[in-house]
Amino acid sequence: MVHIGVCEDEKEQQERIDVLIKKYAEVNCCDFNLSFFCSAEEFWNHYHVGLFNIIFLDIYLEEDNGIEIAKKLRNIGEKCALVFTTSSRDYAIEGFELKAQHYLIKPITEAKIFEALERCQEMYANDMKSICIPNGKLEVVVYLRDIIYVEVFNKVSIIHTVRDEIKTYVPLSELERQLGGTPFLRCHRCNIINMNFVEDYTSSDFIMKNGDVVAIPRSRSVVVRQTYLNFIFTNVRGESDAQ
Repeated sequence: MVHIGVCEDEKEQQERIDVLIKKYAEVNCCDFNLSFFCSAEEFWNHYHVGLFNIIFLDIYLEEDNGIEIAKKLRNIGEKCALVFTTSSRDYAIEGFELKAQHYLIKPITEAKIFEALERCQEMYANDMKSICIPNGKLEVVVYLRDIIYVEVFNKVSIIHTVRDEIKTYVPLSELERQLGGTPFLRCHRCNIINMNFVEDYTSSDFIMKNGDVVAIPRSRSVVVRQTYLNFIFTNVRGESDAQ
């Protein structure tokens, strides 16, 4: 069962979302459980990490802001799918930075809800993607979503993840093939980054969200940075186009 929380202070919008989500579930043979909240206070009184698979957040709540709720959720380690609903495009960039799956401009239509839920379903499918890495006499399963970057040192490939480092003799070229492209970017002969984990960048480096710095070779600086900007633009545009 997929548990969905909806934080929306307008009763009419609640009813609209309820009808459309249930229609999606019926059409796609999904098992959804819905919980509705009229305020941030009511939401937090019921919430605990892992309670919901998907959370719909109205950005302009009467006494709060859905973006602030989302920030708090991410800060406490919540990884569920987030879908923002709003009457304005003002927070599209913030939504992307918070790894929201969708950003819905009211009025909410069937097509918009269906696409938002499709994106959430895709997220769960992508979350399960993994590779098996030889590590000594063992094989380690590494989820792609957890890889921050990969580097090579003395012919050893070091996979930096959100939890630890995994060392293997699998060549970087083979790891690049297994990673399968976007969001992974080969920016140097000795490293591959996950663009979802870039905190900032300069003309010569990527600063990753774990604080590590990954060098960008001068000869490829323009191409690599443009590839990253295209990745950011595509994600933001994808949210905008769906509105």
